[in-house]
Amino acid sequence: MKYTAVNIGPIIGTINLARKPCELWSASYLFSFLMECIIKELKAENKMILSPASLDEVQKVGLYPDRVFVEDTEDDELEDILSNALKEFTQVTGIGRDYVNIMYVSVESKTGVDVIKDLNRYLDCTELVNRTFDDKSRMNVLDLIQEKNNSALFKRAFGNPNWNFPFLAEIATDKLSKTGEEDKKVLWMKYRDEEREKENSSENPEKIEDEFYQKIKVAFKEEYRSYYKYICVVQADGDKMGEIVSVLPNKRVKDLSTALMQYGCKVSKMIEEYGGVPIYAGGDDLLFIAPVVSGKDGVENIFQLLSQIDECYRVGVDEEIEKIGRPKDEKGNLIHTTLSYGLSISYYKYPLYEALQSALDLLFGKAKNVAGKNAVAWRLRKHSGSGFTGVFTKDDSAGSVYQLFKLLMTFTVDDGLVSAISHKLRANKDLLNILREANDENRIAAFYDKVMEEGNSGYIELTRRLLCVLMNDCAGDGQVKTGDILSKMYGMLRIAKFINGEGDSDE
Repeated sequence: MKYTAVNIGPIIGTINLARKPCELWSASYLFSFLMECIIKELKAENKMILSPASLDEVQKVGLYPDRVFVEDTEDDELEDILSNALKEFTQVTGIGRDYVNIMYVSVESKTGVDVIKDLNRYLDCTELVNRTFDDKSRMNVLDLIQEKNNSALFKRAFGNPNWNFPFLAEIATDKLSKTGEEDKKVLWMKYRDEEREKENSSENPEKIEDEFYQKIKVAFKEEYRSYYKYICVVQADGDKMGEIVSVLPNKRVKDLSTALMQYGCKVSKMIEEYGGVPIYAGGDDLLFIAPVVSGKDGVENIFQLLSQIDECYRVGVDEEIEKIGRPKDEKGNLIHTTLSYGLSISYYKYPLYEALQSALDLLFGKAKNVAGKNAVAWRLRKHSGSGFTGVFTKDDSAGSVYQLFKLLMTFTVDDGLVSAISHKLRANKDLLNILREANDENRIAAFYDKVMEEGNSGYIELTRRLLCVLMNDCAGDGQVKTGDILSKMYGMLRIAKFINGEGDSDE
């Protein structure tokens, strides 16, 4: 039997054109809509689609991936299907084949074993071929994704071509809109609506947001924190999903695709309830913008949101794989899938496309390189240009780094205590190096009793436990210097302090 895979693009190049949340959403939705058109035509011709599953309702976020896998379709028949799909796509968007790439490859197989793995490999090769676009076609796409007053994509997704898409300051301050004081809620919405009106004018966008924050700081003087000027860009990707898909029978791949589609719909709603904006939730990939903190009960900050998404993925995807039939790896071990994240937290004036690239680099350059994956790599970039970064597995067992880190975020401490702890640890780096080699927690406890000043005793004890765990995790690894461990710990103390709440600062 013949198996075919279709790939569309250029997704990354188009997303890199985006400078605002609405443009980023539009760039992503554009290609998800194209894939929706292709799937619709394939279904009309009664073609057996292995992946992805399809929705019966209009999507409001990018839920379709950039590849579709089909059984038993001849090239000339496929060309007609793709031509009809592109025709519908162009009628809505005005974008044609002078910009979009539609590529396909086929393989013959009697058993169907490894066909998706082979097709993915061939498509990876075709994506290496660069294609140039003339300025006119590029400008047409740019005009489409920048359109706010009469957007064909907004009309398709939301039924309103003038949909009010959240701006960065609105996302960052979402918690203030959920305050218990009704008069302040009304005031926040008033300022938000005023900015939306100004966005359609010729005024400088940066000046408009500055004015918004000036009003917010006056109205919410007691509640205002520095994190209200920061936004999170999150990229997530499933771990070991490729291994699972490559060994599942074709019918089971379709079942898995259905589970992933349902997960994408659920997690998009979670992000919206938190106060964020889902950009893409297709397959096991996820991209969204969110505030650092939220007014949602039980999910108060970005790390708690990641934990909620993890649970949704575990129940909706990994446990579904159990029902489908969990495959084994080459060593005979059952394969489980988890999520890894790249989390970029940056000042609202920081270029969105750079925050997006930062999240991508954190995901694939750090989180995915952690042993066992199931990790989060994060970076906090302050307004001053300084920043902190870190990576750890999401092992949430008692006494783990991740569990201790989340406990840190429950403490309210001042900057002086955080700086004092870091300074004393660095000043005694050589002594700590000796204690690390001795692997004696009692001696580290004695060191703390001797060196650390009076302060929040619970917090200081927690930092001691964290230091011991970080050292134990690197036991026997001479390549990891004690200074590196202290830097990682300081970054965790700083971001925990930041998320717990700092006064307004231009740092």
